[in-house]
Amino acid sequence: MTRRKQSASRATDRVVASQAGNLSPTERKELIACALELIETLYVHLPLKRSMYAINPLQRLKLLRRRSEVATPPLPDRDFFNELLSIFCQLRDLHTSFEMPEPFRSSTAYLPFRLERCFGAAEEELFLVTHIMATQPGEVPVDPDFQLGSIVTHWNGTPIRRVVAANAEREAGSNPAARLAQGLTALTIRWLGQSLLPDEEWVDLRFLPQPGKEPKTIRFGWQVFQRQPEAGLAAATAIARAQRENIWAVGMDARSESERQIRRYLFEEGRQQGPRVKHFGENAESSISDWAREVFPTCGIVRTSSGLFGYVRLATFNVEDEQRYIEEFIRIVSELPQDGLILDVRGNGGGLITFGERLLQLLTPRPIDPARFSFLNSARTQALTAKHDFIGAWRDSIAQSIETGTEYSQGFPLEPIANYNDLGQKYQGPVVLVIDALCYSTTDIFAAGFQDHEIGIILGVDETTGAGGANVWEYPLIADLVRDPQCFPPQLPKQASFRVAVRRVTRVGENSGVLLEDLGVKADELHRLTPRDLLQRNLDLIEHAGKILKKGQVQLLGAEKSTGERIRVRYQNLDRIDVYLDDRPLRGSIKVRRAAKGGAKSFSLGRKVVHSARELRLEGFRSNPEGRDELVAATRLAL
Repeated sequence: MTRRKQSASRATDRVVASQAGNLSPTERKELIACALELIETLYVHLPLKRSMYAINPLQRLKLLRRRSEVATPPLPDRDFFNELLSIFCQLRDLHTSFEMPEPFRSSTAYLPFRLERCFGAAEEELFLVTHIMATQPGEVPVDPDFQLGSIVTHWNGTPIRRVVAANAEREAGSNPAARLAQGLTALTIRWLGQSLLPDEEWVDLRFLPQPGKEPKTIRFGWQVFQRQPEAGLAAATAIARAQRENIWAVGMDARSESERQIRRYLFEEGRQQGPRVKHFGENAESSISDWAREVFPTCGIVRTSSGLFGYVRLATFNVEDEQRYIEEFIRIVSELPQDGLILDVRGNGGGLITFGERLLQLLTPRPIDPARFSFLNSARTQALTAKHDFIGAWRDSIAQSIETGTEYSQGFPLEPIANYNDLGQKYQGPVVLVIDALCYSTTDIFAAGFQDHEIGIILGVDETTGAGGANVWEYPLIADLVRDPQCFPPQLPKQASFRVAVRRVTRVGENSGVLLEDLGVKADELHRLTPRDLLQRNLDLIEHAGKILKKGQVQLLGAEKSTGERIRVRYQNLDRIDVYLDDRPLRGSIKVRRAAKGGAKSFSLGRKVVHSARELRLEGFRSNPEGRDELVAATRLAL
């Protein structure tokens, strides 16, 4: 990796002048033609975006094509790229984007600090410095008064609130909360593969140092971090980390994933972002496998005034081996307190959709009904489903649209429903899910499933998640599936690329049929981040989550083989236990006495049953205030 420090405008001018720039008229025409075909025939949210935002991306692309053909002198590459990026940004869909050619795609412009938003004691909005890059050898140290906790009040002479609001309107977030979060992030870090380039060469900040000191002004120049394209770190290929055979099942914001990885390198972010945790009286990180730290950067026990609870930070769903990470999650939560779990997915830009949806079963005794995915009805999607068996379930529905005139196909899950219920519940205590407006795509789907299956309370530091409700396909996958080089050549000019939302997501349960795109998942409770949260590792946020968990019911249901054909059942806070053998009822319900300390019972299966069956399943029920038995715990035992 190399880091180059220079003004962004000079850096990008040089990049445009390099061999990666200077697109020929034919190459520009090819990019525009491909964009038109993708949006018109595959982009599933086109009718929705036209209606919600009164936009016409197809007409803008045609106008750009015309300008490129007749402009004298020719339209500069920078203006051409900016217009193409702007057309996709106008869709307000982080899944659907134009990705710049190299070396843009391997470059990130950044300022050497990070700002985050919180609220003071009087509910006033504050923008705090929460990360500062370490000074490199030979560099001039930053003003010592500019430190963690400094409050930024002005940006180039403009009040910071106005700057963040204006920048939010230039970002592609799907709802106001998402746009604000994306706008704040883009103030200090911009992946040049998708973001518009900074116009200014430097930024003047007015900030408040420690109490008692006068406001000061400091200047920072934009810097460029460039990764080696051959190292495979460009975000355009980030989803290749997901299982190759499941590359069609990805839901991820590529820009956020790229910027997360860059911040992790520049600021050494990760484990220090979570709360202070303790694990079995040892150091905070003792239970996390080294290979899993990027996905689960912080896990352990947190102490609150409401008690001790488990904490797991789930930073990304972008994994290589879905099953391996599921097994690691099971191991982690089994070693944490069973009185309550805080699952923190803030800033998670998504990844492998099936990984996210399969995790849900581990947290609930109820069967998981996965989200539904629908194609846009078009001749292109009809041809695709007719050609490829892995999307064949949508074939008849799209074909029927010729008669019905419907815009969207019928909705189906990505995999058979049995795949989402193959493991069963592994954590039986109450769970709180912590979200923010940077949760996107697979994380949106995960949060929706968490809420739709009534697994627990969603605690948001923003009102909603990022509202990315789709399955995204990258251009190389589309070109491979379509196999029409006239419309989709195998490789685009100068290694540029596109990403397109091809299947929209609708929710299940009480929210059946509700879209995720643009709406997101609304938090059940809202927590306004405080300065103590940003500077003391989420102190107030964890305290709030602990109070929610304390209100939840704790239960236990476990089973183990004892002697011969006998099964020993352990239980706590249950009224009834039902027994199933290979999904068939084995015997009448076992009545148990509800007790906080629990108890144990044993029963015999019989020799014939033991030798013929594969799995024993127990379901624990508790009477609710209305007098109805409610399923609250489940466990499985391999025989």
